[in-house]
Amino acid sequence: MENLLPEDVLTNIIQRLAPRYLAISRRVCKTWCTIIDAHSLLRVDLLPRSLGGIFINFSELTISEFFSRPSKGPTISGNFDYCSDIIRSHCNGLLLFDEYVVNPATLQSAPLPPCPRTNMVVHHYFYRGHLVFDPTLSPHYEVFMIPNIVSYTMLHSHRKLDPAVEELEWPLSPCILHVFSSRTKVWEERSFVRDGEAAGNVRAKEVHPNFHVPDTCVYWRGVAYVYCQNKFVMRISLSNGKYQVIKPPSDPAHKNLYLGKSVKGVYCVVHDLHCHFTIHILDESSGKMEWVFKDSCTIRARQLYDGPGPWTLQDINEKGFEDEDGNNEAVVEDRFEWDSDNDNVIETISRGGYKYNSREINNMDKYNSHGYIDFLGFHPYKEVIMLSDTLRRGLAYHLNSLKLQDLANQCPTNYGTEVGIHPSIQDSFPYTPWMGWFPQDN
Repeated sequence: MENLLPEDVLTNIIQRLAPRYLAISRRVCKTWCTIIDAHSLLRVDLLPRSLGGIFINFSELTISEFFSRPSKGPTISGNFDYCSDIIRSHCNGLLLFDEYVVNPATLQSAPLPPCPRTNMVVHHYFYRGHLVFDPTLSPHYEVFMIPNIVSYTMLHSHRKLDPAVEELEWPLSPCILHVFSSRTKVWEERSFVRDGEAAGNVRAKEVHPNFHVPDTCVYWRGVAYVYCQNKFVMRISLSNGKYQVIKPPSDPAHKNLYLGKSVKGVYCVVHDLHCHFTIHILDESSGKMEWVFKDSCTIRARQLYDGPGPWTLQDINEKGFEDEDGNNEAVVEDRFEWDSDNDNVIETISRGGYKYNSREINNMDKYNSHGYIDFLGFHPYKEVIMLSDTLRRGLAYHLNSLKLQDLANQCPTNYGTEVGIHPSIQDSFPYTPWMGWFPQDN
């Protein structure tokens, strides 16, 4: 091709490729590699390649807090004054609100029109929106509305659900989803046919309308993995219009399950009430969806540390983002760059099937804060899980080195002191900055 086309024409063609295919094109021949490098066509610096922080939704607070390590990159603020709601979803650098999609790294926002009413047979449901976005393929994004069943008797105590509806398989097949595309800027209905068994029937999947399901969704290689109602994972293939139901690796009763993306693909952690974490990786190599055990650990709430750490909380609900001088520039000191070998390291209480001796039990009683550990998410580029110690301290547990790091205080000022408020973390989203821009309107 390089012999048939002038270099400027070939350059014009190549520069239209998405970043992933530009990277592949560099390996085609020396001419293509030279053109791509000479014109700086492959801007990997724009792509999400680091963990910028974690957005956290605290119950009763109206603004999502941003817990992060200050960096030399652009200032990221969680203060979106034009958004009146908390963050609903995150995917590769973009945030989803009820009425906006936002890129905090470039301060861009795009309005999201209201989703039309559904024509589903089952009418006692609620929707959760999930972002689908891969900047290595396209700067366009999509929003999927995933239905969840709400207890009919809780909404209409004087009526009973039709037994025929109660026995319907759930999710339905075909499952009609409302999808918004930034390319067309309209909502459309897309049909997905189930491949394999259902998760159960409608009656078995009912939940109390106030029951909170952690908003965990992963987009990996053209497939969306959505954790639905504390019972199953819905694997939605965007390319062939099919979905599959993936059962959790263990009985979900009295346990929380969270999905995440890390270095080897789709991960999940099962967290019980005794601060025990079991980590699995989804193996799809054999054509069957199988959770493969990765690690397990028990981490007790200890709160041995106080004061500053390498991370900071913006504390937007209390004081906003700007300081007293109106200066909102990021701290750029090298000591704040996260280094897993140099940051504070806390000795873990137990790991896997390890048995305590009497001295360790006494020490545990001495240092245990009788608190609890929340799961905040997976580090997208390291095998690390992010945790919260009794809402007070952020922690990072390294699956390979077995190190537990103290990051800093991650509780908003005065949070939990108000009468009638039960402090808790509802959702958390590991944030990976994307320096690209939304496509301009034609």
